[in-house]
Amino acid sequence: MRAAVFDKVGSPLSIEAVAEPACGPNELILAVRQCGICGTDLHASQGGLMEPPPGTIFGHEFSGEVVDIGSDLKADWQIGDAAVSLPMIGCGTCNYCLSGNPFFCLSVQKTGVGQGVQGAYAEFVRVGARETVRIPRGVDWEFGALVEPLAVALHGLNMSRFAPGDDVLIVGAGPVGIALIQWLRLSGARNIVVTELSKQRAQMAERFGASLLLDGSLHPKEIARRVLAETGGAPACIFECVGAPGVIDSCFAMAPPHSEIVSLGVCDRKDHFRPFLGTMKEITLKFAVAYLRSDFEHTLHMLETGALNPAPMITQRVKFDQLSAAFESLKTSKQDCKVLLCPGC
Repeated sequence: MRAAVFDKVGSPLSIEAVAEPACGPNELILAVRQCGICGTDLHASQGGLMEPPPGTIFGHEFSGEVVDIGSDLKADWQIGDAAVSLPMIGCGTCNYCLSGNPFFCLSVQKTGVGQGVQGAYAEFVRVGARETVRIPRGVDWEFGALVEPLAVALHGLNMSRFAPGDDVLIVGAGPVGIALIQWLRLSGARNIVVTELSKQRAQMAERFGASLLLDGSLHPKEIARRVLAETGGAPACIFECVGAPGVIDSCFAMAPPHSEIVSLGVCDRKDHFRPFLGTMKEITLKFAVAYLRSDFEHTLHMLETGALNPAPMITQRVKFDQLSAAFESLKTSKQDCKVLLCPGC
């Protein structure tokens, strides 16, 4: 099969012929229909704590069609079923797996990060049946590929203390920040303030329903002053969706007393913040990662009913021969929101 393969830091992905994945008794093989390029893949390809070994195939935001079924699953799945999957395969018996949270399984194989399961920048991908959810009729392949980033935002929201009627501040209008705006609108947020450096991403945040857009280069105290002056309230929760050194410290500086900071950004570099700022305001700092199976299920339901319409998030669709250039461009450009690989195109 064709796949985009990571070789080393500084080298672009190469399109190669690799072996097709083999199907285990409790696994499925999906023909990849759409796969999103995630910022985590971009960071990993540039080295650091997330750097994968040579030969890794990235890709964990995907939708696909079942083409092979494990021997223990013949009664449960059919060839041709449309599906999405949490990008990991757990043991299936521990408390984490049984509760739909295989990310923390001690035996988990994560997809597309060089830890056991090759990703979906490929024609086929191996998934675990316990982690896989059928795509309902009316939800297309593109929306299926958006389930993963939408679920990231939903999980972060569910971990927060947000309540309907609250004012919130989102730092960063990348795909997760844009997804958060949609969930917050559905959940009854009053004012959704977004800070962003990119004009293109700020425009997308406005399109999805941000109440107020502020330049992310402003001093944190100026951002706090503007939020209060223009909305009449202070944010009960700040969602950090950047994942870069210094951002959490800025969030402490702009947060009002007794508020909450939820960090969804993935920062694998050394960071610093001043605990004094959080102490003097009695701030709660919380980190969120990944999602539950139920987050995927709820996201698919909201897509099926039409309550969620993330179509404008998709700003580019590429074929295999365009993937490497698009991947390199995303390392520096902030014009796109979500770029999808279409292996069958």
